[in-house]
Parts: sequence; C-alpha cells; structure tokens
Amino acid sequence: MIKISQSNTLTGKIPNKEDLKEEITASLMLVYTAEQQWLAILPILQLAIGCEDFLKTLQKFQKDGAVHLRRLEDIVEIMEAKITPAEHRDFEVLIDECYDIIDITPRNTFIRDAGLIVGVQQVQQYQITAYISLLAQAKVYGKEKIINLIKIILNHKQEEEEILTMTGTNQMLEEIN
Repeated sequence: MIKISQSNTLTGKIPNKEDLKEEITASLMLVYTAEQQWLAILPILQLAIGCEDFLKTLQKFQKDGAVHLRRLEDIVEIMEAKITPAEHRDFEVLIDECYDIIDITPRNTFIRDAGLIVGVQQVQQYQITAYISLLAQAKVYGKEKIINLIKIILNHKQEEEEILTMTGTNQMLEEIN
C-alpha cells in the first residue's frame, strides 16, 4: 500500500520537507500507476459484462478516472516531481482477479456480472484506502492545493463506490427469479 514513515511517528521527530516530499512522491506514483492500470482494464471489463446498468457505471468510472489522472498530474506538477511508473503488485492482484472472473465464467451471465461487481468493489475499496493514505501524507506535507485535489478525487471515489453498490441490482434480481 502507501508508504508512510513510521520512524518519525515513533520517535516524535518532525520529518524534514525533503523526506516528506520523497515519501509523498513515492505514494503518489503508486496511486498514479494504479489509476493508469484501472483505466487500462475498464474497456476490457466493459466488453465482458452483460448488465446494461453495470456497463453505464463502468463508462462513468472511465470518464472520471481520466479526470482523476489529470488531477494527479497536477499534483505532480505542484510538487515539481516527475511521473515515474511504480511497480504496484497489490493492485495488479486485484486486476488479475477480475481477469480470472472473466476467464472462468460464461459470457452474459449473472455469475460473471456479480463476480465482476465484487471485483470492481475490491478495486474501489483499495483505491479509497490509497487516497486516504495519500491525503494523510499530503496533510503532513502541508500544501493546501495538493490536499484539496486529493480530497476531490477521494470524494469522487466514495461516490463511485455508492453507485457501484446499487449497480445492476434490479437486472440481476430479475435474472435470479
């Protein structure tokens, strides 16, 4: 997940600005890479699902994700850092689970759509947690513009999670009956 220095917390020592910048930049690159990976898988998920409501939800997530990526790029610019891809194995595992669901379930079935909704919910939870961690680091770093941009993204992620909770419920209940 996101790296937060425990040594400063445990010793009560106030971290210097350069260490903070390095830590938040590393965390930012993880979140940025995860957002890119998420945007790459969304079109594949859209092709794999049968539920129209879920399809519309994923299309909205794709549009929103592009905006989140631009906001993250703004944060990188404010920090005078460079975008460098980060290996993000934790997030890759969540994406692999979505691929596994596609591989083992029949197309246009309740089972596939329900499985993918659960997979996407796991991704959403991971992203929300990562953004909360990033926000905590940004607050320590103390740049209001960065804090506000992360809060905006986090609020959108939480709204997406609420939308996802109700996605496809009616259509899937009809298929069960």
